[in-house]
Amino acid sequence: MITTNQSQKRLEIIEVAAQEFAEKGFQTANINEIATKSGIGKGTIYLYFNTKKELYLATIQALVDQFNELSERLISMEISSSEKLALIIESFFELERERLPFLKLWARHQFHHDPVFPEEVSEIFNGLRQPLCEIIEQGVEKGVFFTSHPHVTGYIVLSMLVMLMPSLQLPNMVLFEREEERIPYVMELVNKVLHS
Repeated sequence: MITTNQSQKRLEIIEVAAQEFAEKGFQTANINEIATKSGIGKGTIYLYFNTKKELYLATIQALVDQFNELSERLISMEISSSEKLALIIESFFELERERLPFLKLWARHQFHHDPVFPEEVSEIFNGLRQPLCEIIEQGVEKGVFFTSHPHVTGYIVLSMLVMLMPSLQLPNMVLFEREEERIPYVMELVNKVLHS
């Protein structure tokens, strides 16, 4: 039986591993570094994860779980579809500040199509909710948004959000001088698409 302390340590290891995998990729990520930054010995890490691959897949699963939790919280709120859409867009940009390693791992799979362990990673990502698609579909059903392709529109908005995150782009691709300009810009475009 896993104790609360063990569960907490496991989460700490995953947090450190996410940073290591995001920065270096799976092949060059170092288990010794992950163990040291987690405050444990290399051998101890194997009490939590049998292999480096298992740790990587646990990190991907943690990413999906965290993202789904956020999605569920926002989608279930008793507010309008437009307000939900604004909140989820704002939340994506907050993820860039607060959960960047996880966001980089997600973007690598979602947009670069170059994951390690593609079958296992794809199976984990099959459980990932797509809140933009869900919110836009809800809005269409309620007559608030107008598009004949709500799912596609959700993915287009998602792609735009990723494009506006400097940390997920090439270093010279900064599209906005000030970060606070991004959300109003996205909302302006989204409103033009969904309300016309």
